[in-house]
Amino acid sequence: MRAVTFILLFCIAFTVCATQPGESLRLLARSHEKVIEPGLSGSEWRWVREHRKIRLAVWEPMMPPYDITTGLNDYGGINADFTGLVAENLGLEIEVVRYPTYDDALSALRAGKADFMPQAGDSQQKQGLMLSVPYSDNIPVEVVNTDASPDEPVKRIAVSPVYSRSDVLARYPGADIVNFSSTRHALEALAFREIDLFFSDAITARYLASQSNLSNLSIRPVADTFEASGFSFAAMPKMAVWIAILNKMLTALPENAGVEIHRRWSGGIPLSLSEEPPRYTSLEHKWIKEHSRIRVAVAQDNAPIAFFNERGQLRGILADLLTALRLRTGFTFEIRRYPSQAAAFRAINRGEAELIAGVTQEGIWQADLLTTRTWLYNSWVMVGRALPGKEALQPRVVSLRGEAPDGWLGRQNSGQTAKVDTWWQGFNSVVKDKNDMMVVPLIIANAQLTRKEFASLKILASIDAEPLRFAFGASRQAWPLITILNKALINIPPEDLHALTRGSNTGNAFASVSTSALSITWLVTFTAAGLALLALVAGWIYRRRRIQQARIRKLIQTLRAAKQRAERARRGKSAFLATMSHEIRTPVSAIIGMLELVMKRPDHAPQNPQSIRVAWDAAQSLLLLIGNILDVERIASGRLVLRPERASLRNLIEGTVSQFEGLAAQKSLKLMLEMDTALKGDVLIDVMRFRQIVTNLLGNAIKFTDHGQVMLRAQPQWQNGEFMLLELTIADTGEGIDIATQQRLFQPFSQGESRTRAQGSGLGLYICRQLADMMDGDLTLNSVPGEGTTVTVTLRLPVMAALPEKETKACVPPGKRAALTIMVVDDNPVGRMLLTQQLEWLGHAVTQHDSPAKLLESLAIRQPDAVITDCNMPEMSGYALSRIINEHYPSVTVFGMTADARESVRDEAREAGMRDCIFKPVTLVALENLLAPLAPSGKSPVASLYSITLPPALLDGEHLATFLDLQITVLEETLGDIALWRKDPGTPLKEALHRLRGGIQLLGMTALEARCLEQEQAADSGGIRQLEEEIQALRAALQRWRETGLQPGETVLQQNEDGRTA
Repeated sequence: MRAVTFILLFCIAFTVCATQPGESLRLLARSHEKVIEPGLSGSEWRWVREHRKIRLAVWEPMMPPYDITTGLNDYGGINADFTGLVAENLGLEIEVVRYPTYDDALSALRAGKADFMPQAGDSQQKQGLMLSVPYSDNIPVEVVNTDASPDEPVKRIAVSPVYSRSDVLARYPGADIVNFSSTRHALEALAFREIDLFFSDAITARYLASQSNLSNLSIRPVADTFEASGFSFAAMPKMAVWIAILNKMLTALPENAGVEIHRRWSGGIPLSLSEEPPRYTSLEHKWIKEHSRIRVAVAQDNAPIAFFNERGQLRGILADLLTALRLRTGFTFEIRRYPSQAAAFRAINRGEAELIAGVTQEGIWQADLLTTRTWLYNSWVMVGRALPGKEALQPRVVSLRGEAPDGWLGRQNSGQTAKVDTWWQGFNSVVKDKNDMMVVPLIIANAQLTRKEFASLKILASIDAEPLRFAFGASRQAWPLITILNKALINIPPEDLHALTRGSNTGNAFASVSTSALSITWLVTFTAAGLALLALVAGWIYRRRRIQQARIRKLIQTLRAAKQRAERARRGKSAFLATMSHEIRTPVSAIIGMLELVMKRPDHAPQNPQSIRVAWDAAQSLLLLIGNILDVERIASGRLVLRPERASLRNLIEGTVSQFEGLAAQKSLKLMLEMDTALKGDVLIDVMRFRQIVTNLLGNAIKFTDHGQVMLRAQPQWQNGEFMLLELTIADTGEGIDIATQQRLFQPFSQGESRTRAQGSGLGLYICRQLADMMDGDLTLNSVPGEGTTVTVTLRLPVMAALPEKETKACVPPGKRAALTIMVVDDNPVGRMLLTQQLEWLGHAVTQHDSPAKLLESLAIRQPDAVITDCNMPEMSGYALSRIINEHYPSVTVFGMTADARESVRDEAREAGMRDCIFKPVTLVALENLLAPLAPSGKSPVASLYSITLPPALLDGEHLATFLDLQITVLEETLGDIALWRKDPGTPLKEALHRLRGGIQLLGMTALEARCLEQEQAADSGGIRQLEEEIQALRAALQRWRETGLQPGETVLQQNEDGRTA
């Protein structure tokens, strides 16, 4: 009895001791990433050396997974991991001090007993603390009970302490806030229906719901914008240097470090709310808003894909997947239960549901529905009796109606196939000897064979058939739903989707109990816990040494694994930097070297054109390398999205192959194209990405082939009314690739071993395979050293219905298009000058401005045909400028220009009223194509503005050059006089305009001469502005004439047609 009393007193003393202010804890950080250069100044490093120990204040109650006390005096969690990363890279010791309450921790900070605290936000800033940059996102979510009806009013809510109660309460008028001692208790109360809703951050809610097995709770994003800053570290203003150091360290941490920490504490549910959300179009956002509730038809008895518990709640892989999709779309999925898949399909056709889930793409196609991308592949197997009674000469095979490998079954001529509506019926028919075996997906077989009633069955063999693909299906009228779900599925990281499809978190539902039963349960639990505590304390003293040793061994293993991960990351980073340094320096060296030679040589040196061409080719290769690196980053982060459009497959292939005819001819190679006659009509395809695949593969084939031929063969493997499986085969007679090299070619930055030619960046084949996979296809490579290489690409493409024939309009040749008046606005002088010269080269009249304000002043006087604006300017963005122009000058066409080459930028530009957006670097061909729709036929470029006629004597050689030089000089002097007049209207302008008018008379430009005379007699600001713009355009036309020999109104194409040399 005395021993028991001693143990109880020991427990009480331990508990009291644990709650005293200033209790020290040991930091337990699990992340180890090296920051190479944090960017600290000399004074900041000196501060670090002078403060070797930093005190972190934490408080009760703990908030897992940010604060976790895993042992007697350990402090772990997200806060600890980030703190440990900073401390390890700075060589600091962190002393964690736990206080009974938040107020105690705050008082310790103010009294100088602690240096900083974690998980701070706006409320701490209002209390006079300084905040670091956020180290963790604070994503607000609503946690609700799935047993509750969606229409029930929210009356009792709990609010996480990280949010302002008044702000949250404003969202739920009439609701009362219920206080709880911890977040865990609030979630448990919600599970027992004691409250209606819990407002929390996503990471905490996910972690606790999973760890406590509260499977009847549902987490959903907040419907509208709720202002919530991320979680930061906080300190008193006197620790401003420490906050600055934290900011630099947190910013310098590798991006994967934060991702690894948050996934470590995700609670085992892969619903990565911290991932970048899908990018929906304005149409898709509108559709989501108008169709927020989606009815989902689900067949029962489909474990582990989908099944229902005793409460009728959906469980299984599909339940987790729908939760992940809800977080990425905002949809509320209303589950409709049906006895069979056939009944679920009928529900879609009758309009009882918008979406069908838990079925395969084959079944969706047979029902004439649209399908999403695949989210699970699975193989077919045969299930039969483990101890068959007799040998079946003609086995009786049973399969699910609408879900079977019909091609394989059709080849089994000796067997008979029966159809059932559910998997259970099929298994039961085999158990009762009505059939001999059943065709079933492997994942379904593994789940069903765990049931006692099917203990006599086993998996007999796998089936040599295409694996089945699980997807979602919807009616053709709901096509926006399919595009939205496809973007959401792409947004789920592959490793998260893989964890989902392993069937995690598919346990039975949380069972609620009555109040009386709950009281009994608590009493029993309390009694058992007391006895267990006595045994635990007695055993703890005895086993303390062994536990410490096991903990040390585990820590050493963790450190060793972390060191290996860090070493692999370091080697990968070094390899990447070495590869990129070589690949970038090579073209940059060519560009700088060639242009330096051109600058040193005389202007008309015969080597200059070739040197400039080499520099241009090097710049193009550098641009391609940058594009490949960006594609790899998009693929790795799941942000590479296909943008399919209608296209003629035959024309697309022919056009792409024709671009390589010149390159093949230079190497005396025979370039052959074979296309099946069945390859006709239009398909839905991402044209740019398809060209990227073909261009990469053809370019490689020609590059590594010195003699012989390169052939591209295109043919459909199969085709029905809706889809085509296209097969592209690129075969060459080049040097070939050995087996060892083939095995690593499809990894990023992997290259073949060629001693005869320069290697590329090693990204092309990797990107091609990823793109083929995104198009529901594949890419394979077969090669024999010395004989050549064959690459086969298969793509599954939707076939488009034929369009009615339309009358073809005559195309206007580039040389016959009319000149345009164009205003250019760009705050960067180099970009502005380049674009102006390119437009003038194309024969257009250009006025340039360095700010949107000056452009708007010019628009008030004269409206051009088009405005080309940079999208990102400090004073006003190009998007805002476009909206103003569209509102006040709707007749002016606006084009955007940006170095941000994302398709989403083009969508944003069009939403702002721009006709199109062109990406830098801008080429002459791209500019001409951009402006082509605006130029009507029948006029020559500059001649539409100026009718220039010269006396025959001035058209001869040296006389013409001298005359043009004099005219250009006069025009420039006049522009200078006009600029002085603008600053001081009292400056005489009459003499300058008179001198200009004399030269214009020689040019025979009567309209411009009359405008000069008008301003010479009585100058006004509006007329002078218009005259100034026309003088600038005339000067550009004469300079072009002087430099190229092209008369105003004439293009290179026209000059070549006339037999002259450009």
